[in-house]
Amino acid sequence: MSTAAAQGAPGAMVVLLDRVHAALTQAEYVDLGPLSVAIEIELARLEQSSDHAALLHVQALARRNEACLQAAQRGFRAARRRVEEIKAARSGLVTYDVKGRRAEPHPPGELAKRL
Repeated sequence: MSTAAAQGAPGAMVVLLDRVHAALTQAEYVDLGPLSVAIEIELARLEQSSDHAALLHVQALARRNEACLQAAQRGFRAARRRVEEIKAARSGLVTYDVKGRRAEPHPPGELAKRL
């Protein structure tokens, strides 16, 4: 690898990390797969770079993207929980105990026996 190519590696990684950030903030999750492959390739080139300032910038961008990815994961988990709650609500009454936890309803026959 030439010195010029090694010097260009941080710049290429910056572009890729910016594209990942844009994909995350615009909910274009389909773009993340190809971008992750390109980032893996650029990581190999980045190892040859000696530009400490550029590497620190790449590190800062990677941390920014990590925070965005974690937020997206939390959003997906919340959406999945909400879909499950909606499905459960369709099947009948949903109640909560005094601590705010979801309580399992009693079978229909049990209430009738108590009356």
